[in-house]
Amino acid sequence: MIKQSKSSLKLWVQAARPWTLGVAVSPVLMGTVIAHTEGDIHWLAFLAALFGGMLIQIGTNLANDYFDFKKGADTGSRIGPQRVTQAGLIPPKTVRNGFILSFGLAFILGIYLVYLGGWPIVTIGLLSLFLGVIYTGGPFPLAYYGLAELPAFLFFGPIASATTTYVQTGSWSTTSILAGVSAGFFSMALLTINNLRDYQEDRKVGKRTLIALLGRGFGVAEYAISILGATLTPLVLYALVPGHKLVGITALTSLMAIHAIRITYHYENPKELLAVLKMTAKLQAIFTVIFIITWGS
Repeated sequence: MIKQSKSSLKLWVQAARPWTLGVAVSPVLMGTVIAHTEGDIHWLAFLAALFGGMLIQIGTNLANDYFDFKKGADTGSRIGPQRVTQAGLIPPKTVRNGFILSFGLAFILGIYLVYLGGWPIVTIGLLSLFLGVIYTGGPFPLAYYGLAELPAFLFFGPIASATTTYVQTGSWSTTSILAGVSAGFFSMALLTINNLRDYQEDRKVGKRTLIALLGRGFGVAEYAISILGATLTPLVLYALVPGHKLVGITALTSLMAIHAIRITYHYENPKELLAVLKMTAKLQAIFTVIFIITWGS
């Protein structure tokens, strides 16, 4: 029986997990500001990349909601944000149709990017859609075998940033690849804090994330490396591309990162990590805004 106390729109917003969309938006914005300084902004390409990335992230979230429910990985004792399928708020078949629609719309936007960028975009686009499905779906779901971190880092990091610059300028940018490393580390940090929060429950249901396999200490270390990697990457860019005031990003955001690491290291109840999840998403947003201002000035 489907429970539905909220409006349909609110339920779909909840299912889409809007707080996760920063991982898709950030590398596109960073790649675009680099395109502006290395050539020019192609506004239609920017919008196609932006909405395409967001649709892939939403599709991945809906697929995650659907497949985790079908595999029995989401239970009533789950600590994280409520999942609409497990909670009986939206029928499983409807959620499945939702992620198919999201990926389908992303595919349509990708056709325009292929027109601009050719075969490299075909490969990257199809891989993005494929990985979005097999993250928790299919016979070998990545999240269930400790293989989610690398795709999250690459496809919501340097690949997304560099591809965004490429479809706007027509050339691959080493600078955009390096800038995307920050976005990739943020993506890993968000994935890690989710897995750290849920690792005990994941063990019970057979979901073998890296943290479920290796334990809390590994999860805390992985988060620290990811969030510091994200905020310290501008130092590398500053060394390679002098003239941009990027050190300020590191000085400000690294202090915020250290505060999040401290909470993660000392937490006693997994629910405390919900605050760290929000903190990490906000930190990525702040980092991205400062990057755009400093790089574009």
